Amino acid sequence: MRNLLWILTISAFWTSMVVARPGMGNSYRSSSSSSSSSSTRSSYSSYKPSTSSYSNSSKSYSSSGSYTTSSIPEPTSYFDSTNHSISVSFHADGTATIRESFRIKKNQSKIGIKRPTILIHGDTKISNLLVTPEHFHSSHNNNAVIVYWPEAEQNPETDITISYQIDKAYLSIDDLKLVNWRFSKTSNSSNLFTLNLEWDPNTFSQALKIQEESFNERLAEYERINLKIYKQSNVFRYNPTTNSEISALVVIDVPILEMTKDSADMFDSNKTSHNSNYALEEVVKIRNNGEHVYTSKIQISNQYTNLDSLHIPFGINRFRETGESTWNQMIIPAFQVSYGFEGLSTYFWHLFHAQLTEGKKLSNNQNSYEFKYHTLGEASNRLDLGVERWIRITSLEKRENLNLESFSIRVLCESEIDPSQIIVDLVALDCEHCTETLNSSSLVIPLEPKWETDGFRINWDKPFPNQYQLYLRVFEKGNNIQYNPFLLLYAVLNAFFHSPGSGNHLGHLTIVGILCFGLLITVFIFYTRNEVKRSQKKQFATILFQLKQLDPTFDFQLFKEKIIHITKMTASSWDKGDMEPSRNFLSAAVFQRFSIQLQLMKQVDSEVNRMKDFSVVSLQIVDFSMESDYLTLHIKIKCKTKDKTFPIKTSELEIQSAFRNESFIVYEEIHSYTRKTTTQTKPKIDLIHNLCPSCGASAKHSHVTNKCEYCGCLYNSGEADWVLTEITQTVEWNSTNQKRKKNSSEKFAKQILEDRAATVFWKYLHFISIPKSQMLHRESLEESYQTLGNTGKEPMHTPVVGSCHLVELNESSTPNKMTCEIRWSVARKKGLVPEHRRSRITLALPKERPNVLGFSELSCENCGAPLPEVDANECGYCHKPIPEKVTDWLFESIEMISL
Repeated sequence: MRNLLWILTISAFWTSMVVARPGMGNSYRSSSSSSSSSSTRSSYSSYKPSTSSYSNSSKSYSSSGSYTTSSIPEPTSYFDSTNHSISVSFHADGTATIRESFRIKKNQSKIGIKRPTILIHGDTKISNLLVTPEHFHSSHNNNAVIVYWPEAEQNPETDITISYQIDKAYLSIDDLKLVNWRFSKTSNSSNLFTLNLEWDPNTFSQALKIQEESFNERLAEYERINLKIYKQSNVFRYNPTTNSEISALVVIDVPILEMTKDSADMFDSNKTSHNSNYALEEVVKIRNNGEHVYTSKIQISNQYTNLDSLHIPFGINRFRETGESTWNQMIIPAFQVSYGFEGLSTYFWHLFHAQLTEGKKLSNNQNSYEFKYHTLGEASNRLDLGVERWIRITSLEKRENLNLESFSIRVLCESEIDPSQIIVDLVALDCEHCTETLNSSSLVIPLEPKWETDGFRINWDKPFPNQYQLYLRVFEKGNNIQYNPFLLLYAVLNAFFHSPGSGNHLGHLTIVGILCFGLLITVFIFYTRNEVKRSQKKQFATILFQLKQLDPTFDFQLFKEKIIHITKMTASSWDKGDMEPSRNFLSAAVFQRFSIQLQLMKQVDSEVNRMKDFSVVSLQIVDFSMESDYLTLHIKIKCKTKDKTFPIKTSELEIQSAFRNESFIVYEEIHSYTRKTTTQTKPKIDLIHNLCPSCGASAKHSHVTNKCEYCGCLYNSGEADWVLTEITQTVEWNSTNQKRKKNSSEKFAKQILEDRAATVFWKYLHFISIPKSQMLHRESLEESYQTLGNTGKEPMHTPVVGSCHLVELNESSTPNKMTCEIRWSVARKKGLVPEHRRSRITLALPKERPNVLGFSELSCENCGAPLPEVDANECGYCHKPIPEKVTDWLFESIEMISL
């Protein structure tokens, strides 16, 4: 089980860092892989773009100046203009006179234009509508003024003036009268307008706010910046700056109006009875970790008939979406979490509302309900702007048909606050299922809090109908929330415990669970790594002890230096495209693998693979085995290099230039080094020092032949020194290594059998890839060779052998036969991803194999030079006769067992 966990957790990222080298395994495809800016200002507020359908929607800020194409042309709401100016006069009776003028550019519309009025909410009566030039037709519909051209054709460049009166330029919410205006540009590409706003004395309050509105790309939302107003002058003039990002001006206030008798009677008729209202007293503690603690009391007349089933809504509100760091967004729920209920009961399958449980009868025919709860997620960091907190005005559910008559709320801050750095607004949301608490359709009501040493207090005595959900939006500049992940986990688990069936914050629990699981896995990985290191040290000590028993002079440091030298020489030979300089250090199979790979790349793919700045990073002995008369050390070797494949005609200058921008890759392979068990280490008497490892004589022909001219030792036979006999991809190592240990033979060393099978297999690949190939002729039974057909019939693209292991050895048959399974990969066509394959190759031994041959393949018996590929009768070096068939295992058959 521990190994399984290790594989699942490590392979995902470890294999992406450590790959196998091109030409020597990087293209190998195993069976497991073959399947498929206003931050300097303190007066700040923001809202998300909304899809709500009112005339002054935020959509207008992203539209072009062209008219909408349809089967019937319609007046366009978005057009390019210049010289745009707006004048507004607001009167004490609630009426407003508007005059708007601009010069519309030509070819903006075919039928006419549509301009929204200044009202964001509510339909009202428009009167005294005048448009110049007078030959233009005009009309008004809801909150829009429409101007039609005299003829249905594209407009010329024209000066247009629109003037009208709004009979009710405010929104009525019971006794509350709210000014909520927006002055917008004609299109996003047009220049901003000038504004001249006048009002009757004592009409606008001291809470009046006029704000610039623009889109903040960092937060992906609209933001509003308060402008300075000299309210005593009753005039505000706005001349735009060069800031083209500003899209509109917004005016909000709770004005003081002179109501007519008819208006007063209308308000009185709309007032609800005292029995249908309730009052709220609330204390909210806001903490630096983002938690809000609500202690609330609701009073309601005991004449209300549904006192036993009063509910308060929690909803699923998204207060945080942008502005937080990536890490915070990972661990913090996107929606608010409600938990820690006192005086409330919740439903097992539903946590979107809770029922009041602890009612007390008062002497004034009132019932009082006291309760307490906590929330998280109603506060968030806003990048470097500060902290935005949303404090809910706890209300009863809409279905109770009760209106909030008044509320008193006291906000207590955990740390000291500076009132000059804090902005407080009351936000009223009229939406049944909205998750966003602020968008372009929300009502923003300016407030004047009463500041105290530890917070502030707000007393509100104007009723709100029950369709509105109220929040205090508190923005504090220069602050930052420090989240407590343990509190977050507790809060979400607490909420989930009360309501598992509702799926409340199930996504966050999943993420937290994954993070916790990841933490456990990380601890497990580190523990396992330490265990592996201890195991490796113990294994190394055991192997070294066994080696010392066989070879008392064995020196691991000298052995390590030799392996590094051979590895570097092999890489250098590969880079130069000629493996002959490394031939004496490689077994027949390894030598043929590299040599044939190079030929196939050149002749089949017309490519060369080059390496630069090669180095050995580390090596360690991972296994030790003895079979027949041979000892094998299996070494995991990690190397680093720059590697790239080029078209064969690429010049050397272009190759070296390309390597300047090439990054290093790291790869791992299992290299197996073998020698006779009776061989003793002779320090510095080896081919690396140009000495025969057997007799110590000068090996002057060491890079031309593989045979010592004095004692006849074959250098790469493994008889006198270590030779690289196998390269196994790490992905195939574990499975094939276990199978390798199951078979044994007193007569044949399995390592030699597998080396021979791999050698013949590579020559078979050469045969089917290269026309007129003669490489397999001396290596095959004559009747088997005849059945292969023509050469070059199936070119192999990027073939790589992952492993070769013996599956059957028949020593009782005549001749002896063996079968090896080859795990390899190849691409069907140039440029395609290599596919994993498994083949079984069978070889026969007609004559007894010379014992001195070892891991070498048959070469000239006189000089040791390699036999020519063509069907020649004599050695190309010493001109001595050579046999028609080699005295070794010969190719008999091959079959594909799986793709």
